Amino acid sequence: MGKVTIRNRNAGKFDKNGKRKAPNWEYRFETAPVDGKRRQKTKSGFRTQKEAYDAGNAAYAQYNASGRIFEPKDMSVADYLDYWLEHAVKANLGQGYAYNTWLDYERKIRIYLKPAFGQYRLSALQNAPDVIQHWIDQMKMSGLSKNMVSNSLSCLSAALGYAVIPLQYISVNPCLLVKIGRMPVNQKNQAHKEYICPPEEFTRILQRFPQGSSFYLPLMAGYHLGTRIGETYGIDLLSDLDLNRDELRISHQLAKENGTWFYRMPKYDSCRTLKIGPTLKKALKEERLTRKKYMMEYGPYYTKTCLLPDHSILQCRADVTVPHQEIWPLSVKENGDLLTPDTFKYCARVIHHELGNPLFHSHCLRHTHGTMLAEQGVNPKTIMERLGHKDIKTTLQVYTFNTEVMQQAAVDAFESAISR
Repeated sequence: MGKVTIRNRNAGKFDKNGKRKAPNWEYRFETAPVDGKRRQKTKSGFRTQKEAYDAGNAAYAQYNASGRIFEPKDMSVADYLDYWLEHAVKANLGQGYAYNTWLDYERKIRIYLKPAFGQYRLSALQNAPDVIQHWIDQMKMSGLSKNMVSNSLSCLSAALGYAVIPLQYISVNPCLLVKIGRMPVNQKNQAHKEYICPPEEFTRILQRFPQGSSFYLPLMAGYHLGTRIGETYGIDLLSDLDLNRDELRISHQLAKENGTWFYRMPKYDSCRTLKIGPTLKKALKEERLTRKKYMMEYGPYYTKTCLLPDHSILQCRADVTVPHQEIWPLSVKENGDLLTPDTFKYCARVIHHELGNPLFHSHCLRHTHGTMLAEQGVNPKTIMERLGHKDIKTTLQVYTFNTEVMQQAAVDAFESAISR
């Protein structure tokens, strides 16, 4: 395969007035044969011989690098992080990455990762776990929370892991050798994070938000199913609910992207079918009947909800014909206006201030569901699948707490064993 050659395509050519035509320099080089036939890469339109020569050499180098326009060994960490964020994360939104994950990564890269490592070569950072360890130690000393430190390291590790496989820009991920170690525990934050909503407290909350309230079904679904808040609001009462089989399919999460709401895949693509008990079944069945009643009362002024081909949510008047799938979101206003995870923040504020429970948050319903199942001796694998966890480690470490009920069960089991 030859190197770059250049020529002036207008050499010796004249226009209709007899004037010599302006130079039109072209570069050309031979590429690999396809089906046994010779191929060439060519481009013209350059004003000078030097422009054509420089462009040809750049194109030839890019061709020999399989289309890559840089050498990984010369790439800065800052440029690589931008590349990873754009091509590995943003390009796969809704197919492995959620929009909020992309926003979180972008913020961490901008605020923490680029200032710390952006100026280094990517190839050099792979051999510098001590530099990353020092950065982690400095973050700990600055007073950041353990979650922020851990998540920032996870972001860097995910980016560098992608550089190892599949890109092969570097051979090792230095983050695998870095340790966070012990950090002071913020008791207030831990209590909030690990809060379990007792049955009597949940009853009190439902008294404040009874059936017919905008928040009744989201509270019931989170408590009885252990769904994430986006999954709760992503339930479609038309297609996801099977009352004959007492099943509810979790196949979407409602996620906001640039101010628009979308139906996206659940986190970790954890689509699953859950069995539902008679209490939740009754509430969902009655909601369907109530929804039909309001549709008839409002007539053409009812707001229906449709799912567009790009999975975004469209709301329009009931008498407007649109060629899109109609859905029945779990939670809407009486007139059909969509309610979202953002709306649930009002419910949490009422529980904090009016009911005097500052520990409540939407995710505590999920914690509560998983922990109650564990206390009843449900197999961890079953809990993992019901909650849609990525692996059993999450189920055991995060959601199945060492509760007082479990402690007492352990004591009772021991006493029973020694009294035989």
